[in-house]
Parts: sequence; C-alpha cells; structure tokens
Amino acid sequence: MEIIIKQTFRLKSRRKKEHAEQVQPRDCSSDLEANTYLRKMHTFIFDIDISGACNLHCPCCPQGNIETYRLPHGFMEPELLASIVRKATSECRVTGINLFNWTEPLLHPRLPELIHIVQGAGIPCHLSSNLNILPDADAIMAAGPASFKISVSGFTQDVYGTTHRGGNIARVKNNMVTLAEAKKRNGAATRIFVTYHRYRHNLKEEPMMRDFADRLGFGFDPVWALMFPLEKVLAYADGDIQDFPLTEEDHTVIDSLAFPLKNTLAAARNYQNQPCRLRDRQVSLDFQGNVLLCCGIFDAREFSLGNYLALPLDTIQKLRQNHRMCKRCMKNGAHVFLTYCVPEMGRQILDTIDGDDISLLDLRHEIRHKHLCQRINTMSQACFSSMIGDRQKAVLKTVIDQMDRIGAVAKRSLFGKK
Repeated sequence: MEIIIKQTFRLKSRRKKEHAEQVQPRDCSSDLEANTYLRKMHTFIFDIDISGACNLHCPCCPQGNIETYRLPHGFMEPELLASIVRKATSECRVTGINLFNWTEPLLHPRLPELIHIVQGAGIPCHLSSNLNILPDADAIMAAGPASFKISVSGFTQDVYGTTHRGGNIARVKNNMVTLAEAKKRNGAATRIFVTYHRYRHNLKEEPMMRDFADRLGFGFDPVWALMFPLEKVLAYADGDIQDFPLTEEDHTVIDSLAFPLKNTLAAARNYQNQPCRLRDRQVSLDFQGNVLLCCGIFDAREFSLGNYLALPLDTIQKLRQNHRMCKRCMKNGAHVFLTYCVPEMGRQILDTIDGDDISLLDLRHEIRHKHLCQRINTMSQACFSSMIGDRQKAVLKTVIDQMDRIGAVAKRSLFGKK
C-alpha cells in the first residue's frame, strides 16, 4: 500500500497540469460537444421524494421528532419525474436517482412506473424502505431497480419498536421473505440489502438480523445511527435554536447513539474546510419537483430554492453555495459529520460502547477497514480524479471490500470467531 501511495503522488504534479487544462472553460461548437463537456464537469446523484409522507414515526427522524410541521402530502406524477430526468441528463452526468429521502417510496401507487422511467433513461434507480408495507413485490422486482435498501434497527419487537416507532418487525421479516421470492421469480438483478441502524442498545441483535438477511441472499450494511434533521443537529452544535427546539425525547435519542454527539461535533469543526459532498454531488427534490437546500434539511417552507424545472443547475448550485444555512453547517463541520467522515469518530465509538459488543461485532477491525477506505478515496480524489470515473472507483471499492471479507473469513477460521 505504501508503494502505491508513493507512486500515485509522483503522478500528481504531472496530472495536475493536464487536469487543469481539461477543466478550463472552452467554446463548444455544437450541442453535442457542449453536452459532453457538461457531463465531464458535473456529476450528481438525485434524491427525489416521490411522496410526502412516511408510515412510521422514528424518533431520530423529523417525521417522528417534529410535531409542529409536516411536509406537504401528495405523490409525484410519472410525467413530472420524466421531465426531471430529461432536464437532469441534459445538465449533468447523473450517476443515480434515489426515489426517497424523508418519505416512504412504497406508499406511491405507481412506483413500478417510476422505476421504469429512471432505469429506462440508463440511470441506476435506488429504493429505501422500512418494509412495513409491500404492496406488489413482483411488480417492483419486474421493474428492476438497481438496489433496494431495507432499514431496520433490531431483530425483536422490543428493540426494533423503540427506534422504528410504529413498525412491526415480524411484518418486516415476512415482507423480506416475500421480496426475496419475488426477486427469484422475476430473475431480477436488484441488489437487496439490509441497513442496520446501530444504537448502543441494539448491537447484540445485529448478528441475528445479519444471519436472517444472509439466508435470504440479501447484503448487510450496518450504519451508526445519526440524529436528524440538520436543523436539530445544528441547534445542538451551536445552541442557535430556531424553528425546531430539542425536546426531552431528542436528548434521550442522543444519549442512545453509539458515540458522544457533543464530542463528535466538536471534532467535526476541525474539518469545516473540507468540501461538502451533499452540496457538491447531490440534489434533493420533493414530490412537486421543488429543490431543497440539502438532503439533511427538513423544513421545506424555509429551505426550498424553487422548482427544479424552472432553475438551471448552475443557478441552483450558486444558491446553495451562498446560502446562510450552508455556511452555518460547514462552520460547524456538520457536513463532515453527516457523511461519517470525522476521523475521530471511530475511536469515540470504541470508547463509548460496551466491550462485549465491540468483540461480538469485531468493530476494531471494521473501523480500521473503513479508515483505510477513506484514505484510498481521498488519495483517488487527489490523484486520479482526471483519470478514472465513478464506475472505476466503484470497482476499486468492490475489490477492497472483497479482500476485506476474505481476510475476515480467514481471521474467523484461525481464531474461531463466529
């Protein structure tokens, strides 16, 4: 690894000039040339809420921890989504469209049609669901989304129901089985995986859910639970409470996180000058096609920038970069925190959670691996940004993950860890 790092940094000075030449503004003699240039310059993922509601009220999410405001309700029309996709692909290179942000996509009565629109444009379509409902698994799998994420936070109802409030884990498991069968019947290539939201109280149930997902052929990607929305995170960080004050329940949720939020946010401030991936690489829309400042922002009354179809992408980005909320967020390093890029976070987690849970989940190894991936990603951005694209980066990440899994299996075989 050290040899690779040294070699790549030798390339940096040579490639820097070439990259600068590539990104210099130039006259485009034709529409085709202009479109090619824009695709090289701008790469985005779109987060699109296709409905205005969620069927659960989780305490870590604004759908469950804000009582004074509700998002407008309704469903995105397929024609509107098609128009959004056409505009997006004319303005930038779209590497994926998530048909979710704050809401439950499976509530939409025409979801398969929306999936077809995205996939038909040659763009990977991604879904995320709490899977307490599953209206037509066969139609969804036949539409062929690129991925389907299932959000859980426990294996038993007592644990799951605390953080997925209003949900029923038995129903979720039944729907997982139904979804697996539908995938097989339809020969779908969709990557289905479980995202297990880790809190201090639910770590012992993670292996049970992992085993259940594995038996169904699903992937398993645990994440450390965070507090949302951004408005409440910033209120906690700098004490500037505006529309959404922190409640007693919010503080209970904060205490249940696997890291000390106050210390993690303090560490995040050291990285306030880091670029914001959420602002520079993602665009968030509601079901009406309105642009939200950020995927972490909830209050559409204050932080809607206008309708996407009426605003050029460059204008949207200028509005975001100059917005007071963006400046406040970056001053507090919240953009680094929300993307799990605070280097000290791993050590803080190990210092916070129970030692038995650390051993059960082999967290020391996992955290070292993630730090390595972050270093490689930083290196690739610095040295290879003009040489390799997102697809090649994804392949590199897959290779690293496969090597890590092989190492983990070997470690368990040698030391008898299950």
